Amino acid sequence: MKVKIKDCILDFLGKQRRHLANLQEAQFDRGEKELLKMISDENIKDAFPAPIPIISVLIWGFILLFPFLIIMHSGSFASGKIEIESLIEYYVPLLMTCLVFWVNQKYMVPKWFFKKKYFKFILGNGAWMVLSVFSREICLFLATRTPENSWADFVSSSALFQGRLSPTAILGICVSLFLVCLCSILISVFTRQVVRAFVIRERSRARIEYELDFLKQQLSPHFLFNTLNNISSLISIDPKLAEKSMTKLSQLLRVTLYQTQDKFITLKEEMDILEKYADLEKLRHDESFEFTFEKNIENPNQVIEPLLLMPLLENSMKHCVNPNGKSFAHVFVEQFDNQLYVRMENSNFPRKSKDSAGGLGLETFKKRMDLLYKGAFYYKTKVENDTYVCELKITLKEMK
Repeated sequence: MKVKIKDCILDFLGKQRRHLANLQEAQFDRGEKELLKMISDENIKDAFPAPIPIISVLIWGFILLFPFLIIMHSGSFASGKIEIESLIEYYVPLLMTCLVFWVNQKYMVPKWFFKKKYFKFILGNGAWMVLSVFSREICLFLATRTPENSWADFVSSSALFQGRLSPTAILGICVSLFLVCLCSILISVFTRQVVRAFVIRERSRARIEYELDFLKQQLSPHFLFNTLNNISSLISIDPKLAEKSMTKLSQLLRVTLYQTQDKFITLKEEMDILEKYADLEKLRHDESFEFTFEKNIENPNQVIEPLLLMPLLENSMKHCVNPNGKSFAHVFVEQFDNQLYVRMENSNFPRKSKDSAGGLGLETFKKRMDLLYKGAFYYKTKVENDTYVCELKITLKEMK
């Protein structure tokens, strides 16, 4: 029973953690879009450096306006007379609170609290509490002081020095200081978590971009290597067919050379590349080879990563050759809304090769899918009655 309760609690906490992580990621995305929109605004012509301290000064200035607004709405301001005591009673505690908060943020929380020096942390804030009360008392004394008053009078009349602070006043001061410290600690903790999450996110993004570029660079040479290998095998058998194949290859390379440099291409362009590759591959098959390419594309301008589907078609065309019978390869591609469905079937006669590079295409495909569409794709292969079946479903990205 205890184990089940513990599992339920852990499961609940895990779900909440994932939910908060998704919210944080969404907030990062919104902030990134707003920043990109802001810096791309052509109307911003007078851009100049703005040091961070200036922003801090403006924020603290805004905070310090509140007591003045309260005094403005009071009767003393309406009558044209503002008592200095009112300013001191509002501003001195506020200034000291801001100072305590700033010192906690910059020094006491990171240097003492996070390093588990709790005694120093409590003692330091206690000293700030006494200093805050003392500052208010001394400022009021200086504002109302007359020539007859001496510092001895201040000491004798001060509730702080005479120990006449009421329990309610002491409790109020302690609660206020506790709340200031608590807010400072929570802000520091959450700020660290946000910065840490942002750094991890950017590192992960940089790593993914690097891996995708690396995989894309692997894919094109792999495709070229296999095609040239096929053509070289035709030279001694059918030179004219080999020459025709080279012409087809040059046409295909001319297309892929420019299109694959982009991060995205349209589905129409991707289908065109696949069809050109299929035409090239059909040249090395005899007349009995059965090939079909059906496509039902709702939006030809829907984007996709270049050569994403090429390894699947390459694998299908490469391992369908039946030396003792009929070979076939059937391709079906369908797209509606942001869903892409691909099904490829071929006669199953896989080549037995010791060349370790033979599986580079599918290996690259799987890595790219994991990096680009993790959690947004379904990929499955199976063999049914000597027929190799490959199915792929992708939730395509929406380009804005």
